[in-house]
Amino acid sequence: MIIFRNYDEERKLDRVWYDSSNIFYSECEDNDVSPKKILRVVFKNGATYEYSDVDVNDYVMFIAGGTDNSNGKALNEFVKKKKCPYQRTDSLNKEQLVNEMQELKELRNKKKLEEEKLQPEVIIDEDKTEE
Repeated sequence: MIIFRNYDEERKLDRVWYDSSNIFYSECEDNDVSPKKILRVVFKNGATYEYSDVDVNDYVMFIAGGTDNSNGKALNEFVKKKKCPYQRTDSLNKEQLVNEMQELKELRNKKKLEEEKLQPEVIIDEDKTEE
């Protein structure tokens, strides 16, 4: 299950943090050359894998948890079983990822508050009645 998601427009990177028994975090990079995605998955044990040529529909099913609402099962079904090329990569720093998630949450909340302040205040005078 997704606990936080952020799309970085500049880097074309979809970043997702999970409440999952096996998966901690993933990031999916839009590929300018192909409609296929590059997916990096960080597991709870710290292992990090990069899957290439991931179909966008399979990526969507993975982050949604598939039909079982399980991101681990969905990774197996929609990425691994489709034989997407993969490699183990250097582990991403989980503590740094947690800090980044907190910073992104704070920025989102701050932006939301600023947008609310810009909304015009509508005052309805209930004492006035139409004649």
